[in-house]
Amino acid sequence: MSEIEAENKEPESRIRILEAATRLFGRKGYHASTIENITHAAGISRGALYWHFKSKSEVLAAVVERLQREYLDRFIEETMQVGPSAAERLSHIFRFNARFAVENVDLVHCLRTLSLELSPSEDDHVEAFFSVLSRQREFIVSLINDGQNEGVVRDDIDANMLAAVILAVHDGILHQWTAFRSLWKGKDLAQAFRQVTLDGLARTGRFASPPQSQPTSGTTEPTESVD
Repeated sequence: MSEIEAENKEPESRIRILEAATRLFGRKGYHASTIENITHAAGISRGALYWHFKSKSEVLAAVVERLQREYLDRFIEETMQVGPSAAERLSHIFRFNARFAVENVDLVHCLRTLSLELSPSEDDHVEAFFSVLSRQREFIVSLINDGQNEGVVRDDIDANMLAAVILAVHDGILHQWTAFRSLWKGKDLAQAFRQVTLDGLARTGRFASPPQSQPTSGTTEPTESVD
């Protein structure tokens, strides 16, 4: 490891705090998770936590930054790497989210739980979380607008409304995936969600997904349900 890499590497204790907090915020919620819960789950002392963070609110800020970096930035970057048409990109967002849900269970639970529990007025760090949600929604709206301009997405419903429906159904699918995973394979549920939602977006009533150019990191369907 180079000197620069060593300087930029996060301390192991900080990583353990963020992983524990992400998991707890997703399972218990932010308000129900205490500093004691986080330190116990991370296997560290209170002093070690306070070395990195002054408060639980600062822990939340770091988790939000992680959500932006590991989820939202990747979501946008990979989608924009897929072919230039809106149809390709809209189809890809469902593939990305299905894959991400399987590979990053704790982050997905955290994103969903915080969005249900928190209010933007609570503090600046909570407001930053809602900025992540807003950026996600605005990106999807932009793809829908592109699809409407290309004539592949229905234009009888406002793009903002269509984006809200996509995100709402996506959250419901995650709940079904988690609560009733014994009833179906994750891959089958993801495919059904994608096709039904895309067909609902289509101007013609049937969304024809073109062959996709693969983004740099590759795209796969989930093969198992979220634990």
